[in-house]
Amino acid sequence: MNSLLKIFFSLLVINFVGCSKITYSIDFLGSKLFTKQLSQKRKLINEVDSLLNNDDLSPEAYFVKKVDHILSNGKIAQFDDDSIYYISGNLSIVDGKIDSVAYQIPYNYISKSGITDLKGAYVYPGFIDAHAHFLYQGIALKSIDLAGTASWEECIERVKKFIKNNPNEKVYRGQGWDQNDWAIKKFPNNSSLEKISDKPIILSRIDGHAILGNSVALKQSKIDLNSKIEGGEILKENENLTGLLIDNAQSLLFITKPSNDEKSEALLAAQEKAFEYGLTGIHEAGLPREDIILIDELQKKKKLKMPLYVMVSESPSELDFWIKSGPLKTNLLDVRSFKFYSDGSLGSRGALMRESYSDRENHFGFEVRSFDYMKSAAERLFNNGWQMNTHSIGDSANRRMLNIYKKIYQYTKKKDLRWRIEHAQIVHPDDRSTFGLGIIPSVQPSHATSDMSWSMDRIGPERISYAYSYSSLRKSSGGILPLGTDFPVESMNPMYTIYAAISRKSLDQNSEKSFQIQEALTREQALIGMTRDAAYASFQEKEVGQIKVGMWANFSIFTTDIIRCPEDSISKLKVSETWIHGEQVYVNHAK
Repeated sequence: MNSLLKIFFSLLVINFVGCSKITYSIDFLGSKLFTKQLSQKRKLINEVDSLLNNDDLSPEAYFVKKVDHILSNGKIAQFDDDSIYYISGNLSIVDGKIDSVAYQIPYNYISKSGITDLKGAYVYPGFIDAHAHFLYQGIALKSIDLAGTASWEECIERVKKFIKNNPNEKVYRGQGWDQNDWAIKKFPNNSSLEKISDKPIILSRIDGHAILGNSVALKQSKIDLNSKIEGGEILKENENLTGLLIDNAQSLLFITKPSNDEKSEALLAAQEKAFEYGLTGIHEAGLPREDIILIDELQKKKKLKMPLYVMVSESPSELDFWIKSGPLKTNLLDVRSFKFYSDGSLGSRGALMRESYSDRENHFGFEVRSFDYMKSAAERLFNNGWQMNTHSIGDSANRRMLNIYKKIYQYTKKKDLRWRIEHAQIVHPDDRSTFGLGIIPSVQPSHATSDMSWSMDRIGPERISYAYSYSSLRKSSGGILPLGTDFPVESMNPMYTIYAAISRKSLDQNSEKSFQIQEALTREQALIGMTRDAAYASFQEKEVGQIKVGMWANFSIFTTDIIRCPEDSISKLKVSETWIHGEQVYVNHAK
């Protein structure tokens, strides 16, 4: 019997073995293919295995298709504009990409590594965080955790406990304090840190736009009362340094940085947490060349499996290097954009406002980079084909960056630049229409619900009315609104982001009150924001963001329908499986 017929009838044997108590017997060219003899069944199965692994098969035998893996019995999410529907069916994977999306597994498909029965689970395109700090999340996991503290005194106790348990650290780093969460909403000073350790202590505010350092850290960095900086502030009190450095002033710190080994450990630790939350791609919002090279090395060694779209932290030297060398693209790493800062954060009063802060007279925030610098950089990036992504919080910062982008867009016929405004937090209604040119607002819904309790104090009732206006921004941008978490500023869990986007409620306060509910997104829009829109914002819409043939097999799988489950259960949903490039990197089937 030739190879073609042997494969065909052997497949029939395999399909019927153990499936029926009836004995079938068919004699074809003198060969009894169906038999009660188990030894003969095994012989036939071994024979077809041998044939399938034989590279010298004749062309007519190639109707049998070998795939790497099959996911069966799933509810597969599909997008139709702003709607989401499910296909009850199966997925096959070849070389890390989706080979088929089908109601039935084709009979001629054979999986090299078996079949995963999803048992009716919901398969979503792999979640993509469109704005986060992946390396710093890993470093934060190994630092003093100050998030959620109710007072400065609680921060000090956590610092003392960490130092006691880690006496050999060269530098003590902490992250996550937020004076807005304390009864006394006042910036801390370093007086309470002075007797704790003779080593540098640096404690970063939750948004990364302010650092409190002890006197050892300040002395090592040669920061004194005469130190000055543009685009930032060195806070003083009674002609003494408080230790607080805001925005650009943080660059004055010269403290031993984590080693490459420490950074590698941090990246791998962050990766494990990301897998657990169903993340299959992250837009890293700003890293220098040395860290990008480290990431590339770890990915090539197959230690770091997380796909990363990395924005280069801008500086004159980084601009010179990358514009000369050009973008970097691998299956896991994509470098084709720069991250700029137009201003600081609202929480530390660094966001650049058109009018004075409501709770600090004659203070307007900080222009981190000058208008002329930004304009020149924009022209240079445009001329060399790079994406520009600019942090803009305050209404003044957003207006000036939108005007710079607008001039670039108006003078070119190429409208597909996909330049981004990161955060787009306080955008005056008169400026929203500029997003219609093709500019992308990249937002983080958890910021709205984290800031809702104090943001009114910062900017007053008029300006708060047009802040965190995500639904309006989405309409202005033509229906494109990539969503991120901004971790470690907020939780890495994308379900918190989705919940914040649709409910506009705070998790921490268990609040029944929604913050400006008219700006809420639908569930479909929120899911699209962390999949399809995030992919579009990184020029990867043909690679990821949807479940389509030819795209990477990246999936976030849940046992619950995110679209139809009770709203208050969304933040509690747990990922069942995470798949990246056809590999199951996380599984949790616990009930």
